[in-house]
Amino acid sequence: MKNNPITVGFDDATFKLKSQSLKTKLIGVICQGVRVVNVVQADITIDGNDGTKILINLVKNLSNSVQFILTHTITFGGFNIIDLDQIYSELKIPIIAINERKVNLDAVIQALKQKYPDNYRKKFQTISNAGQLFQLEVPTAGGISHIYFHSKGIDVESVKSLLLKVSIDAKIPECLRVAHLVGRLYKH
Repeated sequence: MKNNPITVGFDDATFKLKSQSLKTKLIGVICQGVRVVNVVQADITIDGNDGTKILINLVKNLSNSVQFILTHTITFGGFNIIDLDQIYSELKIPIIAINERKVNLDAVIQALKQKYPDNYRKKFQTISNAGQLFQLEVPTAGGISHIYFHSKGIDVESVKSLLLKVSIDAKIPECLRVAHLVGRLYKH
């Protein structure tokens, strides 16, 4: 792995579930190492099913130089759940979905059942297909922190090595940290 790998990190923009808008932004920040080199964005449907396709299209429209895709969880715009298998299968670029906290699957199932009583199983299956949720200790300016992640196309040790190269004193890689900051600028 190069010292300054090229990553694209995706996070969603701020949105209100009870607003009139049915859309929010999916923000992608491209970094070489920890240096930001580009920002892309597209609309996704809140609680929709278009996040996977839109993320794939955004990455395809970038140059072929992106080496790793990082996402802030596997859900954007509420329950617009991305399919890690499909993304990796179509793009052949390793993908890592990072969570700052351990996921409570029982709470997720209950929320899905409440929101989608007739078809929650399909959305939950996409979550299940993400595979094992790994835990990793990450050195930060404040000491050791924990992150959790799903990944496709990359092993746990390589994820750890990558995160050390693309983070600045924080447990969240720079491309995701900046995507989150950009997303806070949007008000729906």
